[in-house]
Amino acid sequence: MPLAIFGLAAAAAIFSLIVWLARTSAQKTEANLTELARRLGLTLTATRVFGLISGAELKGMIDGRNVRFWSYTTGSGKSRQTWVAVGVRPRQESALQFSLSRQGFSTGIAQLFGAKEITLGDRVFDDAWFIETNQPESLAAALVPAIREKLMAVHAGSRTGKVRLEKGEVVFSEPGGFSSRDQLVRLEAAVPVLLDLADVAEVLGQS
Repeated sequence: MPLAIFGLAAAAAIFSLIVWLARTSAQKTEANLTELARRLGLTLTATRVFGLISGAELKGMIDGRNVRFWSYTTGSGKSRQTWVAVGVRPRQESALQFSLSRQGFSTGIAQLFGAKEITLGDRVFDDAWFIETNQPESLAAALVPAIREKLMAVHAGSRTGKVRLEKGEVVFSEPGGFSSRDQLVRLEAAVPVLLDLADVAEVLGQS
């Protein structure tokens, strides 16, 4: 009997800890996003479950373009991964597609399976980013030194971040959650280069 009571007490303690951690994370998320929304002039939308924020998203306009911050998940079970992202939507639809990933083991594997990388002749930049696109020559010319410098700052700040133009939106994403203030700082810092890349998409998208 004492063992049964101990087991119940342990289960109750674990459950209480899980609830406390979830509440703390949700409170940090709401505080961080509320502060960011106020600073950038965006609107925070979310649902509430038992009084706690859920499905949070920031939306609004920056420099005349729609911008949003959101989170999503990939995979399932033990491979389930939560991501945070910021996206800038070009003013018009673009035929351009591209993705920039950190050079590493996974990009080496991708090449083995047929992924085609473009290089710009900037050794530091080429060693940092693995770039794929459907307009190699045009994109290489459009990634001028000022844009490359901003992308290198993104690369230095995020060990796992990716930049891509997908479904009509220029996006920076990395694994994590909005409860991390440092992570929101990285996402906010990526906005200027996403705006530049939205410019590129608008120009090259008509090619």
